[in-house]
Amino acid sequence: MGGVGKTALVTHLYNQLLERPQTCVYWITASQDTSINRLQTSLARRIDLDLSNEDDEMHRVVLLKKELMKKQHKWVMILDDLWKAFDLQKLGIPDQAEGCKLILTTRSKKICQQMKTQHAIKVQPILEEEAWTLFMRTWT
Repeated sequence: MGGVGKTALVTHLYNQLLERPQTCVYWITASQDTSINRLQTSLARRIDLDLSNEDDEMHRVVLLKKELMKKQHKWVMILDDLWKAFDLQKLGIPDQAEGCKLILTTRSKKICQQMKTQHAIKVQPILEEEAWTLFMRTWT
C-alpha cells in the first residue's frame, strides 16, 4: 500500500545507521520504471565506482561485487520503492558479504516473496483519528 510511511520509516533507520561508526549505508531509489542497468549505475555512484564506459551487464556485475567486497566496514543497502522483483546477482550485490544487509521497500508482498526476503514487515496505515491526533500534536 502506498503512502503508509515505508520510506519515512526507512529514512529514520538510514539516519540512525549513518551515525554508526564503521558502517556504510547506501540508498538507492528504484521507482516504477527502473532497470537493472539503472540500479547498477545508481549503486556504482554510491560506492564511487565509474561504470560509464562499461556496457556489458555481466562485467558491471563483476566490478560492483569486487568493489563491495573490498569495503572493510559493514554496509547496509536500502533499495527503496521496488515495483518489480529482480535477481540480486544481476545487480552486483555479493551473495554473502559478512555483516552486510539489504533492506527493501515495496508495496507488494509478492515482490518480497520473489526476492526471498528473510523478514517481511507490513507497515499498516494508522486510523484517521490517530493520524489527526498525531498531526495536531506535531503542528500545534
